[in-house]
Amino acid sequence: MHQSALDKFRVFLDVYLPAHVGRPLSVMDVGSCAIDGADTHRPDVVRRGWSYLGMDIEPGPNVDLVVSDGYDWTEIADDSQDVVLCSQVLEHTRHPWRLVQEIARVLRPRGLVFLAAPSAGHVHRYPEDCFRYNPDGLPALAEAAGLVVIDASVQRRQVYRSNIWRDAVAVAQKPQLEPEQAGRNHARAQLARLSMRADLVPGDLAAVDFAPRSAEPSQIATLAPVRDSAFERRDAELAGQRDPLRRALQVRSHLSAALKALTRPV
Repeated sequence: MHQSALDKFRVFLDVYLPAHVGRPLSVMDVGSCAIDGADTHRPDVVRRGWSYLGMDIEPGPNVDLVVSDGYDWTEIADDSQDVVLCSQVLEHTRHPWRLVQEIARVLRPRGLVFLAAPSAGHVHRYPEDCFRYNPDGLPALAEAAGLVVIDASVQRRQVYRSNIWRDAVAVAQKPQLEPEQAGRNHARAQLARLSMRADLVPGDLAAVDFAPRSAEPSQIATLAPVRDSAFERRDAELAGQRDPLRRALQVRSHLSAALKALTRPV
């Protein structure tokens, strides 16, 4: 995971979950494999006293659970996770809307998801590189999955030493619905999963369940969408720290060039 995405993940923890430090939360990390020994979300989650489940489609470092189908997580129960992290995955996903629908399915009511993906940068296949996300991209995916967008931003400032990715981020929450509406949403999720099957038969459609349903909500409170993005505030803070340093480096460079010119043999 590159440094800018890790920084934005920590902003998410500090702004949206500080009241839950030391209290039980289940946190699932989608696409958790540590490629080439990269940093992961695990230490920050465990340090706050929460449970961490690293999930991926293949075994590897930092993977606790391997799912057999990247778009149909039968190994993970409905309404079972308080927080889902999905960072630097959606650009590699051919059907990102389905992945976000699965995230919505496994979230408890009032559970939060943190989404992050590049808006720029070079092609990097793991094993494919399919998308970049503009400001409306991640919110569109979240809303299509029935989630409520709380915060969204795309980095525009030059705030990191490696600034090629210009991350798009979004925080969204699963609403706590009346049983009838929750049942309809569950049926929609079932239909979305079936839409990916090449061997679909009429009996599959007949099995879609519209019955009212309820689930134990997360202890996370219902949040209101924000106008002042926490991620944009962080970018502004980092830009303010870098500007004096940039000017100092420029002055140093000019002085060095001047000294070389003065001491150059005639």
